[in-house]
Amino acid sequence: MNNIHSVTDKALFDALSQPRVTPNELRDLYLQRGILVSKATDKKELAKNFSKFSHDFHLHQKIAAIFGGFLRREKSTSVLIKNTISRDIMLEAADQLKKELENQDDLCNIIADKNIVRIHVTYLSTNYGKSDFCQVEKKTAVFEIEKQDLGYSIRRPDNDQAKAYESTFLKHIEILCNEENPEEDFDLDVDEINLSNIDDAEKRTEFFTKLINGLEGFTLHDVTDAYVYHPKPKVIEEEDGDTDSGVHISKASLKGEGVLKSEELTSLYQRGFYIWKIRWKVLEKDGDSDMYEFEAQFNDPLDFNGFSYISRGYKKFKGAGEYNKNSVPLGDSREIFFKQLIESTARSIIDNINEEYE
Repeated sequence: MNNIHSVTDKALFDALSQPRVTPNELRDLYLQRGILVSKATDKKELAKNFSKFSHDFHLHQKIAAIFGGFLRREKSTSVLIKNTISRDIMLEAADQLKKELENQDDLCNIIADKNIVRIHVTYLSTNYGKSDFCQVEKKTAVFEIEKQDLGYSIRRPDNDQAKAYESTFLKHIEILCNEENPEEDFDLDVDEINLSNIDDAEKRTEFFTKLINGLEGFTLHDVTDAYVYHPKPKVIEEEDGDTDSGVHISKASLKGEGVLKSEELTSLYQRGFYIWKIRWKVLEKDGDSDMYEFEAQFNDPLDFNGFSYISRGYKKFKGAGEYNKNSVPLGDSREIFFKQLIESTARSIIDNINEEYE
């Protein structure tokens, strides 16, 4: 169900009262009904009176569009296809995905550059846990298929719908490869960034400490947020009743400056906690640099899989060791650069840790 069919007067009032609806937008709704209102009229009063009017599907869609324009940036995640596959097959698989999505009334566009193929998918996301006018959101997922020394990387937004599209895309690739070489039993070799095979707390923390210190050409400036996790021991899981031995703290977080150097974090390490999510800032090693901020995590802190990350923008260098107060988003080319850098660094660290256990 992609449309809202029934909205109560109360839901309409609540929606129009939210900060996302500006006074100008509310006055425009009145004007569309041929009613002029004063700028001095209180917004709550305008919302209250407007919600008493009859309202139909088309009005609901107009108001829902106001809320649909405020979408948060999503984290990115990626997989690596290690097979040798021709570019033509990748493009054909993208075309088949496009046809399949358009049959579902989603929009899909493919842009093929020299080294990167981008698939733009526009779709409607429904969440019935939200208020009436926020239940349906129009989203755009961009898939970046990038040629690597070994195979291809596929980068996408970290959400369930994008994951489903990715699975469909991979299915088409595998089918096409089998059709091209029917005598061979072709299986995709898809590699994810995870440490699910290693449950050593020190090694899991080591992944993040090496990641934030290992971005080539950059030096760590500070860690502002560290989230730690301590798996529940099986002894406690099997414990019945509310006894002292059943008390267990699984998650904790520290925020501030110099978090990694804090005594509190050291104490948590000693109790078996490890980092599963982190937020940090870096500077370029050469010369005066803007300050870049990133966040990375494993979505499943227990199994340590589902690696995702996001840039939180950068602060421009003003001089004399000072930076602008507010962060600004990265440009497209810089965004791609850091995505590639974080992914390659993370994969290298994973490979090195796994080699220690071979």
